[in-house]
Amino acid sequence: MPGHPLISVIIPCFNAAFFLQEAIESVLNQNYPNLQLIVVNDGSTDNSLKIAKQYEKDNVLIIDKLNTGVSDSRNQGAQIAKGKYLAFLDADDVWKAEKLKESIEVFEEHNVGLVHTYMEVINEESLPTGEILKGKKGNLLESLLLWNGCNIPSPSSILISKSAFDEVGGFDPSFSTAADQDFFFRLATKFNVGIVKKPLGQYRVHSNNMHSNIELMEKDHIGVYEKASKAGLFKSKSFEKKCFANLYKILAGSWWKDGNNKLKGLKFIIKSILIYPPIVKKYFS
Repeated sequence: MPGHPLISVIIPCFNAAFFLQEAIESVLNQNYPNLQLIVVNDGSTDNSLKIAKQYEKDNVLIIDKLNTGVSDSRNQGAQIAKGKYLAFLDADDVWKAEKLKESIEVFEEHNVGLVHTYMEVINEESLPTGEILKGKKGNLLESLLLWNGCNIPSPSSILISKSAFDEVGGFDPSFSTAADQDFFFRLATKFNVGIVKKPLGQYRVHSNNMHSNIELMEKDHIGVYEKASKAGLFKSKSFEKKCFANLYKILAGSWWKDGNNKLKGLKFIIKSILIYPPIVKKYFS
């Protein structure tokens, strides 16, 4: 369609029957006129596939496969996508109608590889919690490695050029809860990031979120940072130690508070201070 390059939207879905219809319809209701929607059913054992098939009449393409994880699901969707741009929407998240239109406008105005929007946090009943995830723009590599607040809210917030996605190699299937972090690290080594400063997506928090599994979160995020170290993404050894210390501090808080395991929390507090002593100030600020 002239003036409106094709955007391929990929929804990976694993046992998200309760939310999937809302996600799909939020894509079909976009005010951007040139879309391809791909739903990747990742071996769901609930009614997710049945719900997705109800939309085949709307030219929604469905991939039904064995359970191989969210990263592989996104990658398989990207492999068959025909769009110049790719957008990913988790099956429990929702977009507002202007999400893609306003994102593509930033691409046309700036030299970037990825554009994201603010995300409004909602609960299981789709009610806003009052929290907005805002993110940043520009060269984000250092900020991402430092885990300096919210840089890119979530995969559901992004629009990326297909060429940029292919250049950085897609999502790493060896990660699950931290796959987006690893992907953003690699992307930020090659491309600047653009932003739409509006909450045009809704990020759902509920009991089945992957980040509620702190043991997996620990394993995944440490793995991502070790991978970044091997790839030489840190500008110096001292900067690397500071980044790892910040990671350990975040894991300490997750175990201490959310995991209700103060012993593991204390372990990561000690690790963070040993690797980068100045971080002790952050524990008393």
